[in-house]
Amino acid sequence: MDAMEPTSHTDAGATRSGDVVAVLAVKRLAEAKSRLAASRGRASDGLHRDLVLAMLLDTMDALRQAGVDRIVVISPDTKVLTAAHAAGATSVGEDRIAQPIGADRLNQAFAEASALARRRWPTMRTVMLVQADLPAATAPSMRAVIDAARGLPQAVLTDRNGHGTTVLLRGRGITEPPRFGPGSAAAHRATGAVELDPQHRRWPDLRTDVDTAADLDAAQLLGVGRHTAAVLDGARAPAPATNGSAQSETATKRLRATRDAS
Repeated sequence: MDAMEPTSHTDAGATRSGDVVAVLAVKRLAEAKSRLAASRGRASDGLHRDLVLAMLLDTMDALRQAGVDRIVVISPDTKVLTAAHAAGATSVGEDRIAQPIGADRLNQAFAEASALARRRWPTMRTVMLVQADLPAATAPSMRAVIDAARGLPQAVLTDRNGHGTTVLLRGRGITEPPRFGPGSAAAHRATGAVELDPQHRRWPDLRTDVDTAADLDAAQLLGVGRHTAAVLDGARAPAPATNGSAQSETATKRLRATRDAS
């Protein structure tokens, strides 16, 4: 497991949460968010990959602005790792041929990155496993969820439909893999995780993970972060060229410039 050390970022207005380490897991960009790609049929592969990366960066922004300075991103994709490292995360390479697929692979990735976090920051108290597709996430909600989970061995925040998990907070002593995947909210509750806000009255921004075009629409209604907004604005902007291949090349350059500038 190879790791890149983070680039330092600070936010003078943030509340320090040094006892919390956030862990995010991302598939290869070519494989990530297949349901979203299918439901947004008009989007090109390049635009879709930029969108996946942008949602990760916006999720990280919300964490960092909430005072979570220690962030670990695990992925088999070098573009993801490079972007996460540049944004201040510890990037961990995950590329094992013998690994399982689907939810099992995701949970194993979370477990391996969590183990690295425990070794690297032995004084931390909480591992915060966060879905990497929360483009509407805000710092106040991140801080509030961390505060609500204090004193609990495990706490889970469910998605909009109440079946999935967007955030799982665990004491550092819990080492078994999490249970992300279909029905993960119930699975996490079965392991003893306390559901935060079971009436679903709070934190809609952290409940809105993006798996489909409808989810993306819901996130946009809440207000997405700067990286996701830039990608979506770039996708809507008309290209000056008249020929299709030239239009595609212009859009790709625009998005790449936006991503590199961030």
